[in-house]
Amino acid sequence: MQLNYFDIDSVTPDAIKRGTKTLAPYRAVVNDVVGQNDVSKPEYALAHAKQPDLHQLLAELAKAYKAIDTLVLVGIGGSNLGTLAVHSVLDTGKVALHCLDAISAHDVLMLTEKLKKLKNVKKIAVCVVSKSGSTTETLTMASVLLDTLKKQFGESIYKQTIFIGDAGTPFMKTGKRMGVRTIPMPHSVGGRYSVATEVGLVPLTLLKYDVDAFVGGLVDAQTEQFESLAAEAAVRLSLYHKASFKHYNIFVFEKRLTNLAAWYRQLLAESVGKATTKSGVAVKGAMLPTITTPVELHSVGQLLFAKTAPVYTDFITFDGAEPDIAIPGTGIAAAYKKRSLQEVGIALYGGVIAAFQDAQLPYRSTIMTEDVPYSLGLFVGMRMREVMYLSSLMDINAFDQPNVELYKKKTRDILGL
Repeated sequence: MQLNYFDIDSVTPDAIKRGTKTLAPYRAVVNDVVGQNDVSKPEYALAHAKQPDLHQLLAELAKAYKAIDTLVLVGIGGSNLGTLAVHSVLDTGKVALHCLDAISAHDVLMLTEKLKKLKNVKKIAVCVVSKSGSTTETLTMASVLLDTLKKQFGESIYKQTIFIGDAGTPFMKTGKRMGVRTIPMPHSVGGRYSVATEVGLVPLTLLKYDVDAFVGGLVDAQTEQFESLAAEAAVRLSLYHKASFKHYNIFVFEKRLTNLAAWYRQLLAESVGKATTKSGVAVKGAMLPTITTPVELHSVGQLLFAKTAPVYTDFITFDGAEPDIAIPGTGIAAAYKKRSLQEVGIALYGGVIAAFQDAQLPYRSTIMTEDVPYSLGLFVGMRMREVMYLSSLMDINAFDQPNVELYKKKTRDILGL
């Protein structure tokens, strides 16, 4: 993985060195949690993927559901974004993934209409994920979906259904009574950090991806080399926050990376977007994360180069990843003969980077240079640790979400629940 930075004058090597020194005590805490496999701490999210029992479970599931060609994943936020991010990059069409997250009768009706074409229940699996077991969107959408599929396949659909969440919740207890497979996740791990647990690894296994390579990247992200890089990245972000950069632009150079950006956006926003610090001091300003693709170069690009506001940009791309297609030597693109779409894409990336430097716009870039499943695991593992470190530097609780719980409570109040 290739990492590059172009910083403002105040983000100096000395400033980064001071920040990493400040971060040292918490780095030791996190490394201890990972080294000891301390399941009681939320930082355990970085260690769970290497547990032998988990891999035995994944092997069993791969065998039990080897016949499926359709997976329906019901969950919202951390319960589905990680899976969707990896799937969007690796998808080759072997298993179709359908996600139900936000409340939408239209989406359920459209999906169930598609699923009517399935004649063999063994061809479909349904995975419902709710850590709390009380997520309104997930429970209601899953209930409607399973009721419809029960009419189509009978109770045999329950043998093709998996519930994932905290053990002991009414959601999981109901699943056992229904006869679905229930799989607990580590209680200490929050939803937005859960892609490296059963929440992400079970559906990725059902989708028939190289989960071992993905986990290899997750595990390597905890080594000294990559831990140090994550710490420096966190310090940089904290310095830009202190410099009043309130806009964080995640710029992906392939549209299939957009869902990976969405996963990181939620991880960052829900972790550091707090009104007060752990000490009770009001947080002044925040980095609002947005997502940009090359499609927006003629819109958001104009805004960025006009320097209408301080923006820190996070570029993410591949290094010539497959597939590639040669451009025809004749016709409307004859000037590009002997080139390929990947070459043009790389040139586009280089042109944007050069323009950012000419305009003195700060950025960081991540280029995935290794095997893609491994690179995704490495990226995810480093970014989770990075956000934990950034939260520590900001004196913010990285693992709670008080404002998200507020809307959930208000929703239940309106429904009289």
